[in-house]
Amino acid sequence: MKISAFYLAEQIQLKPLKESYAGTLLQENPSELFYRVDEDKFFYAFDYGAVAFANMTDTDISQNINLLGQLLKNPLPEKIRDDIEISEAADGSPLTFHFDSLTVPRLDERVVKIVLINTAQSVTMDFFAERADTLLAEIQQFTSRMEDSGTISISRKNMLKFIGRTLNNKNRIIENLFIFDSPEITWDDDYLDRIHRGLVRTFELQSRFKEIEYTFKIIEDNLIVFRELYLHKESSKLEWIIIFLICIEVFDLIISKLI
Repeated sequence: MKISAFYLAEQIQLKPLKESYAGTLLQENPSELFYRVDEDKFFYAFDYGAVAFANMTDTDISQNINLLGQLLKNPLPEKIRDDIEISEAADGSPLTFHFDSLTVPRLDERVVKIVLINTAQSVTMDFFAERADTLLAEIQQFTSRMEDSGTISISRKNMLKFIGRTLNNKNRIIENLFIFDSPEITWDDDYLDRIHRGLVRTFELQSRFKEIEYTFKIIEDNLIVFRELYLHKESSKLEWIIIFLICIEVFDLIISKLI
């Protein structure tokens, strides 16, 4: 069974999707919808912008993604994709994980669900890694110009917009990626829990999360420096204005005395 996950947009509106999608709804909550499309085909949609498909052809996947077109908030110019295959062992072989596949002793709906969740998390992690690298590249442009010119070439408005972009992305990661929490269905099932933990290791979700977190830490450290320099610059400007006004007052006093 082939699993394909896509990161499509910053947000998917699930309420209109639920009203229009024709599959059998297996589970719903405010942040996700899980459907059985056919006897052995599944579709999972997450409000943070990711979707995952099980055992669907590329044509079926394209049709479903096109259906989501009007429900996407800030869609990406190019979709981010990740794939993995599940095989059921015919000889009772133990649970085995490979680079882009896994072999399970028993393949059922709940196993598919766990794989869909983790694959969606993986493709979403790819998006945030790209976003973090983009923000870091912008910071490096600022520092390079500061190194060359010795001045800060960013306005207060642009600095605040950049800080807002950084904080929004960091908050979205914390809100939407539950890589340190096991799904509820694994809490009382050791078999599903082992699959979940194995997939977290296979997709390197925790190490990738730490890399993104470290990148955002570097960005925040740079922003703190920029903010302090900018405040110092504004303070110096205010001091010169005060000095200038004092000079005018003194000059006016001298002129008055002479007259």
